[in-house]
Order: sequence, then structure tokens, then C-alpha cells
Amino acid sequence: MMYSQQEYDMVRRQTIQMEAEKRAVLRLALIVATALLAVTLFLSGILYRRSSVAESVKKLAESKAAIAEDKYQRASRELAEKTAILDRQAGIQLKQSETITRTIPRLISKTAGDAELAELAHALYQQPGHSTSLPDIPPDEAMRKFRLRAGNRMNTYQLIAGETDGRWMLYSFLVRSQLAK
Repeated sequence: MMYSQQEYDMVRRQTIQMEAEKRAVLRLALIVATALLAVTLFLSGILYRRSSVAESVKKLAESKAAIAEDKYQRASRELAEKTAILDRQAGIQLKQSETITRTIPRLISKTAGDAELAELAHALYQQPGHSTSLPDIPPDEAMRKFRLRAGNRMNTYQLIAGETDGRWMLYSFLVRSQLAK
């Protein structure tokens, strides 16, 4: 069988057309792949930037949390120290109040000894205002100086009574404080 020139030309044109279509499809695939690669690189850059920002925010938050924890620990220690001081002072105040309430009736009835009056003078001096009210007129012999050892110091207190607005008040003044020998 013999083929004519026209048939050869037609086969050649069909072959060229198929090859052109193949190249067009490959060109389109290459364009799509290039576009996808570009979009992928762009998105990868955005994701990397967001993750690095998130990492820096995380590190900043962790450092702030560590600082806050340190401040919390410090504040807790200070609170515990202050609470201990307040509890100790409350105990001292309670003891002083007991001394005052126990000794005032004995002072008025003139049965208090010098040691009790010295403790009363010390307790009154530790109170705010260095004074307390009295139920009645105190005896004159109790209004004098008393010595009391407080720690390593020898303190001398002066008790003074006075009437203020119709109420008798007892005041305690620290006259002298020196290191005990």
C-alpha cells in the first residue's frame, strides 16, 4: 500500500498538532506548578513569620511569668514575716492590756507593789497615747518614778494622773533609758 503526499502531509500535520497540544498542556502544567510553588513559598514565609512571632511572644510570656512568680514568692515571704511580727505584737498588746486591767484596781485600792506599778508604767508607756482611763482618783503615793529592766536596758518611768473632761487619766512617761550594767 502506498500513501499519497496528502496523506503524508495530513499525518504530519496531525503529529505536529498533537505535539503542539502536548507542549501547551506541559506549558500550562509548568505555569500551574510554578504558581503553586510561589504560593507555597509565600505561605511558608507567612507561617514561619507567625511561628517566630509566636515563639518570641511565648518566651516573653514565660519571662513575665517567672518575674511574677518571683514577686509572688517575695511578697509571700514578706507577708509571712509581717504576719509573724503582727502576731507577736498582738501577743505583747494582749499581755500589756492584761497587766493594765489587773493592776489598775490594785492601784486604786492601794494594794499594788512597786514591781507591779513598774510593770504598769512600762505597759502604759507601750500603749498608744501612753495613757489609760481610771475608774477613780488614784493615790498620790503611786505618782512617782519606777525602774524596770527591759531587755538589756534599765528604764525609768514616771506615772502622772490627771483629770481630763471629768475623767481621771493615768499617764506614763519614759524619763530615762540607759544600758544596764
